[in-house]
Amino acid sequence: MTIKYQRIVAVLIVLLLAAELVHMGLKEKPEEEEIIVERPLLIWYTDPDIQDYMEAAAAETASRYQVEVRAELVSEVDYIEHISDKSVAEEMQGPDLYVASSALLEKAVLAGLAVPVKDTGLSDIYSEKAVQAVTYDGNVVARPFFIETCFMLYNRYYVKPEEVPQSIEGILAYAENFEADALTEKVEHIFKWNVADVINNYMFLGAYTNLGGPEGDDKQMVSMDLEQIISCMNYYQSLNGFFAIDADTVTSEEVIQEFIDGKSVFTIVNVPMLAELDRAVAAGEIPEYEEEEGAHFDPFYQVIQLPPLTDTLSSRGLSVTNSVVVNPYSSNVKAAEACARYLTQERADRLYEEAKKLTACKNLLGSSEPEEKEGIWGYQSLYDRLLGQSQTSPDGENADQYMTVYEAYEAAAEVPKIMELSNMWLQLEVVLADIWRGADAGERMTGFKELLETQLN
Repeated sequence: MTIKYQRIVAVLIVLLLAAELVHMGLKEKPEEEEIIVERPLLIWYTDPDIQDYMEAAAAETASRYQVEVRAELVSEVDYIEHISDKSVAEEMQGPDLYVASSALLEKAVLAGLAVPVKDTGLSDIYSEKAVQAVTYDGNVVARPFFIETCFMLYNRYYVKPEEVPQSIEGILAYAENFEADALTEKVEHIFKWNVADVINNYMFLGAYTNLGGPEGDDKQMVSMDLEQIISCMNYYQSLNGFFAIDADTVTSEEVIQEFIDGKSVFTIVNVPMLAELDRAVAAGEIPEYEEEEGAHFDPFYQVIQLPPLTDTLSSRGLSVTNSVVVNPYSSNVKAAEACARYLTQERADRLYEEAKKLTACKNLLGSSEPEEKEGIWGYQSLYDRLLGQSQTSPDGENADQYMTVYEAYEAAAEVPKIMELSNMWLQLEVVLADIWRGADAGERMTGFKELLETQLN
């Protein structure tokens, strides 16, 4: 082969490689959709925590597609009814799309306010759990947006990994053997959580309660194993004697601040509380610890899933999947669908940073080609984005914490969509508060079960 011929072959190879790289780049970049609207695109939401995210997303969508987009924060009171009234008015004044929790989806569908999602491969974009959360009567009726659930934290300076209790009973044993020293002198609470929050407390009966099957919409699958639940509730009540948390005054803000200050060893928190913890760490608002040689922890906390109550009593947390729903009364349905994709996929990696929410999207558009990562949640792209947003540990130690939160979400029971159960949380909150203060657990839980059965029938 002559030198001239070798050079020609080399040039051709380079050109082929360049063409392949361009082709791969085009494949990775989502195709732009052309949006034509008859009126400004209107998005409604009720959570003030996502206001910055929604307003920024509306502005970016408007710039991207050259259309007017408005995001409005509205009252959560009679939310679906308000959407319906505005949508069926002589002149449509309702939103083209709106953010709603999974608990509202049956009401939205029965009111004719949800366009089914026809996209294929949704389980490659979201987890199967998230897709089930937005499925009603066999149809996917919304796009998963962000998740909420509870999980446990412990202070790594106070508890060695090999000594982490494997149950709530184990935390009690830790408390009984606890002796303050120079390292733990700040500790005021071994275990503290917001006992006034029904979502936090659901773990104490969740393992023995079925809230309507995998998709939360089957009345025939609502059930409570009363005997086991009463045992759990008696155990729950007994914890007040150990930890003496005042249900009348405790708040989530107080709970996470005390953990940040090193005053608590163990706690139960949600995603916004975790985000506040990360903010405090990044701002340097945590105390210094009397460290043993070689014992430096960054971050100082560890996320773990909710443990069982005892060796014989299990636990299970609760989750809420917030979603974006397209309104069929919109004159801009295609535009609304494109906007819903943008909110829940293409821009979703900014949710934690801007709104203290964890995205339900596991395969973020605009990320590198998805690479399988061990674990139930799925893709490396989500892991990398959360690592990039981690404000605590640039070496990646903190990113696994978020994966544990997703695992807790996957293990949790989703709130039901069944309309007859819409007020069950207010009722359960009262029941749990009464039991915590000393009311008869069997009597109160039996009454609660009968109330649910009456509502369903």
